[in-house]
Amino acid sequence: MAKSFKQMIKDGDLRRADAMKARLEDLHEEPGFNLRAEGEELEESIDSLAEFIFAGGQIPALEVRPRAEGGMWVVDGHRRRRAFLKLDQTGRLPRIPSKDDPTRLEAWIPIVSFEGNDADRVARVITSQEGKKLSPLELADGYKRLSVFGWAPDQIAKKIGKTRQHVEQFMTLGNANTDVQQLVASGQVSATTAVQVVRQHGEEAGKVLGGELQKARATGKSKVTAGSMRGPTVPRQKLEAIRVAAKDLMDALPVDCMESSAPTITLPTELVERLHAAIRAVDHTAI
Repeated sequence: MAKSFKQMIKDGDLRRADAMKARLEDLHEEPGFNLRAEGEELEESIDSLAEFIFAGGQIPALEVRPRAEGGMWVVDGHRRRRAFLKLDQTGRLPRIPSKDDPTRLEAWIPIVSFEGNDADRVARVITSQEGKKLSPLELADGYKRLSVFGWAPDQIAKKIGKTRQHVEQFMTLGNANTDVQQLVASGQVSATTAVQVVRQHGEEAGKVLGGELQKARATGKSKVTAGSMRGPTVPRQKLEAIRVAAKDLMDALPVDCMESSAPTITLPTELVERLHAAIRAVDHTAI
């Protein structure tokens, strides 16, 4: 059974003045709990955070809960914990003598107690995002985890302060095939566009987005967006010019031309040229 915070303070595992502090070595990252994707981008953000802390920057205390094996699990503050570890590894984190063994130096980190169940812990990670926003796929993973706990989209939306539509969109992304998620993770397809295509094409969404990416690259773009899929927008005045030119041309036709057996119909050159010019103007817009 995990020790309570009160018992940890009594046993000397925690120190308390204005706030609780725990030994850095007693703070643990629970396997599979952190929503953030591992990679170079995450490591760079941790390096930056470590430098910020070393320069005297103020950060919130880590939110933790007791760990049955001893120490504490970090609920909110995974990047902060890793930043402290980096500073400690390079000898830049202050250490003080241990109460039990003055020859041993220890680093103590400010913490606060987290109150809530397993689902609340996931929701806390989603709503915190301290200093670095979660990516669309990381958010989607968080919402999926909450749904496994039996939370409905309305409940998730209320807890995190978003709309039901927002939650459902990201859950659609979280349930999309790997090829779609890889395109979003690489930044080649926007999350919003991916959701729209998944809802429209289902299992074929990856192929559709792959084709759209090739089209985008052919026009010098590196990312698929809703705008690139729709193609260039034709200004309303140019479409109106086509409509007016076509109407004037039709009005110039003989009344009985549709019933006539004549093989050809003579049209006013000026009207034909005007319609042709209006169409060309639209073609140039699309280039």
